[in-house]
Amino acid sequence: MTAGKAKTENRKWHYTILHTESSLGWGGQEHRVLAEARVMPRRGHRLLIACDPRGELYRRAGREDVAVLPLQFGGRANFAAWLALRRLLLKERVDILNTHSSLDSWVGFSAWLTIGNKIRLMRTRHLSTAVSANWPTRRLYQAPAAVITTGQGISELLHQRLGIPRERLHAIPTGVDLAHFAPRRPNPALAAGLHLPPKAFIFGTISVLRSWKGHLYLLEAVKHLGEEGLAAVLVIVGDGPYRPVIEEKIRELGLVGQVRLVGHQEAVPEWLALMDAVVLASYANEGVPQALLQALAMGKPVAATAVGGIPEVIVPEETGLLAPPRDFRALAQAMSRLARDASLRESLSRRGLQVVAARYSLERMADALEAVYGEIMATAATPASSNRGRS
Repeated sequence: MTAGKAKTENRKWHYTILHTESSLGWGGQEHRVLAEARVMPRRGHRLLIACDPRGELYRRAGREDVAVLPLQFGGRANFAAWLALRRLLLKERVDILNTHSSLDSWVGFSAWLTIGNKIRLMRTRHLSTAVSANWPTRRLYQAPAAVITTGQGISELLHQRLGIPRERLHAIPTGVDLAHFAPRRPNPALAAGLHLPPKAFIFGTISVLRSWKGHLYLLEAVKHLGEEGLAAVLVIVGDGPYRPVIEEKIRELGLVGQVRLVGHQEAVPEWLALMDAVVLASYANEGVPQALLQALAMGKPVAATAVGGIPEVIVPEETGLLAPPRDFRALAQAMSRLARDASLRESLSRRGLQVVAARYSLERMADALEAVYGEIMATAATPASSNRGRS
């Protein structure tokens, strides 16, 4: 759908849901918004996204059959955004407003206050970062009819810190498209382009390059493995503000020949297929990482740190291996076990794949979201988008 338009085909919709996002970057949070916009219309819901036209989400949504509208947040623009959002909510007969980042949540909350109970307010919290416990923040989080989180640990943190009732907190990790992320053979051309040493064990990690993703500790672990005689290569997929620091660390540790820093890649399944095992070394802020679920869906054994929502998925010795955060020796030990024990890799891969298929598919996410929609709309008046077509 052309960016900047909220029109959709003439049909009847169950609910109209508007997502707002002020972030300019591209990561798990923005991916989640777009994932919902792709899957929920198949369930009969109308999805709109209002986001900053300078951001990556706006560009990506505009290339797909997704209704995306330009809305710039921040500074003086917040007042204009408030007016525009209020008009949009009424014009498009929105039933549910779902906000995501801090700026758009404040604008959305303010617009919602002036409209009242005609619209149900939701907030999605993606990270396990501690939130302020001051009165304004409490008000911001306690106002929504439901707060979605990407992991149970985040829900518990919000309950303890802000007093949000548990019945209004819903942990719904971002689902995996099991048709897209499925076990496959590595692409020989991709492997050849990386000039991988013969018989080297390939570890891989996929994320935005941020400090708290723990790449420096992962590099220390790779250095430690080399000192123990393990022939291994680390493929780092992703880009971000921490790339220069990571590049310097690679040189400092003498790992230029053992690390492939390949930047952002769209064909994530092809890169996962190349890896013998996947490692996540984060030390803060995680919910349930999408890269973790994608790796398991492709049958990859995983070593990860016990941070955020990761232990909700990784049961040690069953669906993966866990190490304490910021402990490169413990992480190296887990990685060494994966590299040296084929039967362990096979066992973890099999069970991990089963767990993702049963609990973390895109359709399971959609089921859980629909249950929340039904719950919060049960006490509302007749949905604005029901019994009418859209043009």
